[in-house]
Amino acid sequence: MDAERAERAFRIRTSSPNEWKEFATVWMAFNVLYDGETSGREVDRVMECIRKRFDDNAAKSVLQSTAGAIEEMTQIPPGDMRWSQSDPKFRAESDRFVAYIRNASEPPVERLAAVGGILYQIRCNLIHGSKSPDDSRDSMLVQKSMLVLQSIVPVLEQQMKKGAYRISRTMPAPAQIPT
Repeated sequence: MDAERAERAFRIRTSSPNEWKEFATVWMAFNVLYDGETSGREVDRVMECIRKRFDDNAAKSVLQSTAGAIEEMTQIPPGDMRWSQSDPKFRAESDRFVAYIRNASEPPVERLAAVGGILYQIRCNLIHGSKSPDDSRDSMLVQKSMLVLQSIVPVLEQQMKKGAYRISRTMPAPAQIPT
């Protein structure tokens, strides 16, 4: 097990694709933006930031321009690597986010906030070393996430420079999200 982890660490350090490095940089910028939110869990702060700073038109625009990337990222949602892949908790939260994303009756801002939840899970898996540069699905998830992040972060920057803030409803707790 240690030898496998050492080998994966070596591959990450020596052969990570440029998208992985760029992902880390863009995520750091995103982190600066959502860090001021007050929700407890980090994923909730990500989603809260999107809810507060996007209006429905801007959210709809991002959802439409990144629809292909979102679809690819969510065909098999990312799992929470703290759990075994056979554990029902492995994809539970991501599955709930995906159900929300695909529910066209939900407001665009709420659907985009759920995309933020998916992005956060991909980020966790990448930053905590659970992704491999040799795995085509891992590379696809990071590449598609980058497309979405590159659409979200500039809008947040603009909105925050203007001091734009909207009162939004809060997405139901994960247990209340339709499955």
